[in-house]
Amino acid sequence: MSFRRHKAWQRTVVFSTLLFLTASCTGGPSSPLGKDEPLETKPVAEVAAQAEARAQAAATAAGVSLESWRFGAAPCMGRFGETAENGSWSLAGFAHMWVSAEDQLPTLNRIRDMWRQQGYEITQDRTFDDGTRGDISMRDSETGITMSLTTNKNRDGLALILGSACYLPAAGEDPANDGEVRPPFQPSAAPDSASDSDK
Repeated sequence: MSFRRHKAWQRTVVFSTLLFLTASCTGGPSSPLGKDEPLETKPVAEVAAQAEARAQAAATAAGVSLESWRFGAAPCMGRFGETAENGSWSLAGFAHMWVSAEDQLPTLNRIRDMWRQQGYEITQDRTFDDGTRGDISMRDSETGITMSLTTNKNRDGLALILGSACYLPAAGEDPANDGEVRPPFQPSAAPDSASDSDK
C-alpha cells in the first residue's frame, strides 16, 4: 500500500471519528445537558468492548474481517454546542470491511436483516441513485450505540462508523479531555484502506 493511500486512510479515520462524536453528542436523548435522568458512570474499556462486539457482529454477518478498528472519546455537548461541565463523554469508532463492489449492496442487506433480528432500530436504509451503492444505520436502544455502514468511493469495501451514548467518567479516567484515537485492544495486522466514505 502506498504512503499516499495510508495517509488518506488516517485522515478519514480522524475526521470521521471527530465528526461522528460531534453529531452523536449534540442534543438528543444521550445529551447530559437538559436531561432529567442522571448519566451512568462507565469505564472506557467497557463501552469500547460493547462497541467492538457490535462492529464485529456486523463483520461476521458480512462474512469478512473487521479491519483497522479505531476508537476515540470526546466531551458530550448540548444542542447549541456547549461542552458539558461534568466530564461526560462518548465514544466513536471507525473501521473498514473489504467487500467487492458487486457484493456491497447484498452485504448491506444482510447486516440490516441481522440488526432487525437483534431488535435494533433501523434509522436509515437507502440505495444511492446509481443503484450500486448505499448506506444503512441502526440504534441499539439497550446500550445507546449507533452504527452506520456505507459504500466508499473506491468501491473496495464498506466504511463503518459507530457512536455511543454519553457517560460520566469512571474513577481515574478523563476520556472527555483525552482526545486520543486509540488502536484496538488486539491490533489488526490487515492493510489499511485509503478510501473516504461517499454518501
